[in-house]
Amino acid sequence: MVALHNRLRTLDFDLLGDLAFFNNWTFFMAEDYEPEIGELVPTGPYAGSLGAFQAGVTVRTRYPDLRATAIARNQTNFWAADSHRVVETAKYFAAGFWGIDWESETAKLHIIPETSGLGADTLTTGNTCKAYLEPHNHQGRHKGLRKLEEWQSVYIPPIIQRLEQQNPGLDLSIREVFSMQELCGFELLARGSSLWCDVFTHDEWRDFEYARDILHYYRTGPGNKYSAGRGFPFLNATANLLSSGVSAGSLFFSFVHDGDILPLLSALDLFPSPEDLPTDTAPQNRVWKTSSIVPMGGRIEFERMVCPYVYCHSNAPLYPNHVYCDPPHPEPYIRVVVNDGVVPIPGCNDGPGKSCPLAAFERRVMLRGWEVGDFGKLCGLEEGAADKITFLHQ
Repeated sequence: MVALHNRLRTLDFDLLGDLAFFNNWTFFMAEDYEPEIGELVPTGPYAGSLGAFQAGVTVRTRYPDLRATAIARNQTNFWAADSHRVVETAKYFAAGFWGIDWESETAKLHIIPETSGLGADTLTTGNTCKAYLEPHNHQGRHKGLRKLEEWQSVYIPPIIQRLEQQNPGLDLSIREVFSMQELCGFELLARGSSLWCDVFTHDEWRDFEYARDILHYYRTGPGNKYSAGRGFPFLNATANLLSSGVSAGSLFFSFVHDGDILPLLSALDLFPSPEDLPTDTAPQNRVWKTSSIVPMGGRIEFERMVCPYVYCHSNAPLYPNHVYCDPPHPEPYIRVVVNDGVVPIPGCNDGPGKSCPLAAFERRVMLRGWEVGDFGKLCGLEEGAADKITFLHQ
């Protein structure tokens, strides 16, 4: 984005048409912009700090009894990956959930390193899975960029043609047009509005949305062979906590990057697609939409519910009108909530509120573990590397 801005500023002619606004436009970051890169936006209607605080208030309102239980039992540990933006998000959330004075009186934040030698005992397996990071591995993290470039070469050339017809001699590249589209979102966060958003048509924005879908699907989502295996250690640790119930603790909060959330969803196979996303056309009815799954401040909640269950049986066909029901007894269920919306677990959602019986959930996680395989072997780690998460406990 900075390179695009600097080049357009050196042009010896004024821009026309859809880009005419740029002649009087000012960049939304200071000249010394480096400290701002990758940080929470502190002000404005879309400020990340405000969003995290509001999320804390929302969750506090949704689970007041669980919060009270956690405080009464002094079970208020929570965790964040060791990135300044992630840690600040966790702190703003804590202020909304636990209260402004949470650091001195209520809860304790544990910062988990993002270093490469932790094996599976981390929140950020994208930094520890060596095979995934290998630059010459076409199935690793670079697969997303490669697939993105394939789609960019399909939808961006007509945009270049339109803008260059309005501005002869502009000579835009595919990367520069993509940066223009990204500028819309970044300036929107910083200022609350952006004239860059008006440069593109509705269909062109749909194509950009799909570009982001492709990038995340193939880089950290189910289109990457390492995704489910990377996400399984956290899924397995979460399943163990859910199996233990309230005795393990009533609340567990972890804060990570979007690239660490998507592997968890892959491990659970929560958004299955009948086929991988193509790079020559954008399917309109696709299941995988990054803007819905991991928007800014996206959240995943695993809820453990205990509901009365009644088992009924009959002696049909001998006695077709006789149905016998046992007395109701409590039964635990698991429900997944993504960004405040319930997402049924495929093949296991016949419980209350589209939930999954705990026993069935445990079986599903066990089977997924067999399917995705050993984390160390998948990632090419040394023998003896950590194979599970050990820090998630109250």
